[in-house]
Amino acid sequence: MKKLTLDKGDFRIFWIKNAVPILLIIFAISMVFVNRTFSSWDNISNIINEFAIYGITACAMTTAIICGEFDLSCASVFGWSTVLFCLTCTAFGVLPAFLITMLSGVVLGAFNGFLVAKVRMPAFIATLGTMTAIKGLAYVVTDAQPIKTENETLYAISKFNIGGITIVPLVFIVVVVIFIWFLKFTKFGRGIYATGGNYEVARLSGINVKFYKFIVFVLLGACAALSGIMYGSRIMAGWAPYGSDLALYCVTVTVIGGTSLMGGNGGVHRTIIGILFMGVIFNALTLLSVGGSMQKFVRGIVLISVIMFDAITSKRHKA
Repeated sequence: MKKLTLDKGDFRIFWIKNAVPILLIIFAISMVFVNRTFSSWDNISNIINEFAIYGITACAMTTAIICGEFDLSCASVFGWSTVLFCLTCTAFGVLPAFLITMLSGVVLGAFNGFLVAKVRMPAFIATLGTMTAIKGLAYVVTDAQPIKTENETLYAISKFNIGGITIVPLVFIVVVVIFIWFLKFTKFGRGIYATGGNYEVARLSGINVKFYKFIVFVLLGACAALSGIMYGSRIMAGWAPYGSDLALYCVTVTVIGGTSLMGGNGGVHRTIIGILFMGVIFNALTLLSVGGSMQKFVRGIVLISVIMFDAITSKRHKA
């Protein structure tokens, strides 16, 4: 009778693939005993409401990274969208404000896509420039001050909740389902994986790689605008600095979830694990009275660690 043995290589692969979920479970269980507030429904619903806002953009960032690109300007699009949404909401109402702000996000994303896909500018340079310009525009429009809206319909929407869960997580779930569907089950999704996996091979195979690179930036612009709308709706205010850490957050949760920065693999379903991980970690730090500055330090260390881990595992895979 053949003995069942656990090979060291198999164990190593299992740990690499499941390290984040395992650490998340261990950390969450530990926090239940350290701070009882952590396991209360009020705190759990707060975690869900918080991570859903940035999670919307993280889905689009994951898609861009799979395609071999990234976008630094999504943070500025987020801040600009809170401003534009509040201004247009006061002037025209909620629905026109929503449509105008979403259109703005699409246009800004399309401009980034044009610079990267058509002009062939490096994404870092292109999106760094648009990031600065968009944030500057938001400051000019608001005289560098936060603005508020007192639209009664928006106020009612912001107060809507089911058991403490606001409308934002519901929107996030819809976005997640859409991204998972088209990445896994459509020709468009397969084209994104192919473009990120090997640009030249994909191009020579007849895939319109420029189109796919253009579209991922459009999606990022739209999702950053949607995130900004959700945030602006929640606090009934807009300001340029809002969401300044969005790009860093999205890249971090994407890599933590297991999507390689090298492109060509990964998925939004994995990013959800990264979002949960970051949400639980920083909620716990807040409950443990760790200051905002230290939390930013921790976030930077986490990002460096996961990128280093990604680089090491990618080299081993190639070897």
